Amino acid sequence: MDNEYYILESGQKIGPFTPQELMDRPLEPDDLLVMPLQNQGTEAHLLPEFKQYFIDEGIYYPMPENTASYFLRLPAYIIDFIIIVFGTEILAFILFPGYMSRLMGVFTLSALTDPKLQENLLKHQTEIIIIQLVVFVVTVLYNSLCEAGRMRGSVGKYILGLAVVDGLGYGLTFWHALRRNLGKTIYEVLGLIIGPLSYLAYMKIIWSFRHQAIHDQLAGCFVVKRSK
Repeated sequence: MDNEYYILESGQKIGPFTPQELMDRPLEPDDLLVMPLQNQGTEAHLLPEFKQYFIDEGIYYPMPENTASYFLRLPAYIIDFIIIVFGTEILAFILFPGYMSRLMGVFTLSALTDPKLQENLLKHQTEIIIIQLVVFVVTVLYNSLCEAGRMRGSVGKYILGLAVVDGLGYGLTFWHALRRNLGKTIYEVLGLIIGPLSYLAYMKIIWSFRHQAIHDQLAGCFVVKRSK
């Protein structure tokens, strides 16, 4: 029957199954499906009759087409940067009001142009290092928790319709997301070697097959456009 499928495993046909039986198994996006008179398998995610099933299951198999929205990652980053900076500052003022008030008196915009104030900043290297570490930890935890949650990505990515998935299109576990975000430190390491040019390595997302950045590739992750 035309509405029956076999699953091809190790050269052997298993089945037959109706579409509903396949979906009840459940159906995996990389399952090789064949019709009764076929020998060549087709991955399930490529068959239009199962497209809605994978969308309903929240499975977004990474393809060149749905990873091509990489240009949205920059505005998503800007949104997240604003959330992290202001969120961290507000939380710090709530928890450490006196300490933050003293810091605000030191780290002012005028310190960027006033030589005397710049000299004063040199006396606060410890505070600068602490601030950098806090922002780094908050950024990693923020992105990892969001990517492992129902949004499948940071607030910025969610607003712009993006999701972070694994190689089969499933959402990430927290540890998988953590590995991806810690992988971003590779740009800092490269920065010690080639300076600001290290961030040009991020541009790899433009020409790679499924538009992965280096930290995506290291963790086996993809940023896809969510299907509707």
